[in-house]
Amino acid sequence: MSTFWVFLPAALFGGLWDLRYRKVPNILNFGLLFSALVWHAARGNGFPSAAGAAIGLVALFVPYCMGGMGAGDVKFMAALGAAAAWPGVIDMALWSALSGGILVIVLVLRSSDWRGAWLALAGGNRSAFRELFAAAASRRREKVPYALAMTAGFILSSFIPILQGGVTL
Repeated sequence: MSTFWVFLPAALFGGLWDLRYRKVPNILNFGLLFSALVWHAARGNGFPSAAGAAIGLVALFVPYCMGGMGAGDVKFMAALGAAAAWPGVIDMALWSALSGGILVIVLVLRSSDWRGAWLALAGGNRSAFRELFAAAASRRREKVPYALAMTAGFILSSFIPILQGGVTL
């Protein structure tokens, strides 16, 4: 648990920076990756940390290649994967995916969209759904601060592990 508290400030900084500027700085990504690898190696857990970084990198590589995610997000996931280490990176990736889905829904359907949808709902179901889909379509290419979801995944995986005993090699 001490590992969590050491890397929490960097995770929070990355998530909030991405929320504000829609990018994650390389200095943070590489600094977090390097410090996580050194931290775990000094405690005799260098291989699990490197495996966590590799899994974090691989987990977002396909979405990156398809254009659904930026390179900074992929590097941030690798750095947080190194901090979470094996097998914690699996829980972190699962919580990040869940948090990311919730984040996308919240961003697509902002309060003004909900207000319009409720008003349209009074006119019948078809117009309500048309209103919601029009709002979602207008934001289709908007950048999503996925590092914020990864930060949430890092925090949640530390307190609520999905895979209770972890996955063993």
